[in-house]
Amino acid sequence: MQHSANGWTIRHLADGAALAFGLAALAWLAMVVVRMAVSPAPQEMREGALVLTTLALLDGRNPYASAVSAGGNLYGILYPLVVAPAALLFGPGLATHRVVACAGIGLAAWLVWRGARNAGAERLPAALAVVLSAAGWLYWVGPTVRPDGIGLACLIGALVVAAPDPASWRRFAIALALSLAGFAAKIYFVGGILIVAAHVALFRGWWRGVAMGVAALAAIALWAGLLALLMPGWAILVLGANLGATSYDVGHLLRQSWDWAVFSLPLLAGLAVALAGLQRSRWGGQEGFWGFAALCGLAALLASLGGHGGAHMTYFFHLLTPPLAIAVAAATGKREAPTRAMVLVLPIAVLLNAHWFVIDPSRFAPAEARFAIAAEALAKARNPLVTTEFAALAALSGHVPLETGHSEYMLAPEEQARLRARIAADLAARRIDLAIVNRNNGGLVHARDVEAAGYIRLVPLPVDLVWAMQHWEADIWVPPQR
Repeated sequence: MQHSANGWTIRHLADGAALAFGLAALAWLAMVVVRMAVSPAPQEMREGALVLTTLALLDGRNPYASAVSAGGNLYGILYPLVVAPAALLFGPGLATHRVVACAGIGLAAWLVWRGARNAGAERLPAALAVVLSAAGWLYWVGPTVRPDGIGLACLIGALVVAAPDPASWRRFAIALALSLAGFAAKIYFVGGILIVAAHVALFRGWWRGVAMGVAALAAIALWAGLLALLMPGWAILVLGANLGATSYDVGHLLRQSWDWAVFSLPLLAGLAVALAGLQRSRWGGQEGFWGFAALCGLAALLASLGGHGGAHMTYFFHLLTPPLAIAVAAATGKREAPTRAMVLVLPIAVLLNAHWFVIDPSRFAPAEARFAIAAEALAKARNPLVTTEFAALAALSGHVPLETGHSEYMLAPEEQARLRARIAADLAARRIDLAIVNRNNGGLVHARDVEAAGYIRLVPLPVDLVWAMQHWEADIWVPPQR
């Protein structure tokens, strides 16, 4: 008995130490997230487009009034709509947008907890499901000015509502409403309702599932038609740009898959141990539903999104991690072994992934000071020209930047050529009184065009997007007569 007690004590001390190590890493990440969220400086290249959409809504303008509308973005309108009330109270700055994004991620995390507990998971496995999901969202997705948190909450919410009884038409209706909301945030977040219909067709009743699938597709088509009617530019800017991005890179898929597997080692360890002792009869419960949802997410990654050259592992943490984490937590039941496997592998995963977590919080203040120089200059300018990383600052100063982080994806090659010709004419005529342009020459605005027009370089302006861990050189230019 004494030997057994000592073994129990040592075992649980090891569990506690491993869990504390993993939670400390997550706490550090959360601290950096908070510092980033309140920063007035841009943190990634696409923030400007969403700020412009919010500003258009606050001004009473339709951001998707046409395909060339200055206020549109490639994601959708739901996130700026959610931001708008907060922007009225606290201002439309970057911090307001990011706090709303953080709130969306927090809601998605609570929904993972709720889904796991509803499925019968004990508290510790359910908490681990939340931790492993949230770690991926906070770092790889990031609560920058993006719709991901709001969209995730819609997707997971639809599945959580449907999971207890997927064949229920009442639950189907609620899940459908959440999925349609997700569609307005980012189009693939509509997938929850399709997963529900497919699950019912395969496991609950073929004809009922087909009926649900047809109803879902009809509702999605009607919803898309309504969005296009209310926002004439939406179909081209959102549907066209996203559905037209059909590139598939197998190498990218393999790299992401490996990185996701290393990042998700605790989850995979828990899955292996849980499956080894899972009773076959339990597959018919909510564990089976969440396992099926994870397989659907995996299928979407293999078929399309995993090979799409988007943000690294973003789609994996949206479509695969949450349902898989809930499925593992639920399949664990009251057994200790799967939970211990996740806990003990947690510090190993932290160490193996430490090379990704190199964000230095001390870099925020110097980066903010340099962006403040740009913001001050933009506030005094009448007709500035900026590259993407300064688009949000230009928009908040009352200007409409030509390059927003999304605009280059909205324009056909011939439209881009016309825009560049217009920029060249404005530079030649000295209609642009300030240019803040990076030296990368990768978008619509090129430093070489500014220099060729005879503008004078005032000072170099090092750019540091701390959260994105990207840095390069930019310059401030003024016309020669100044």
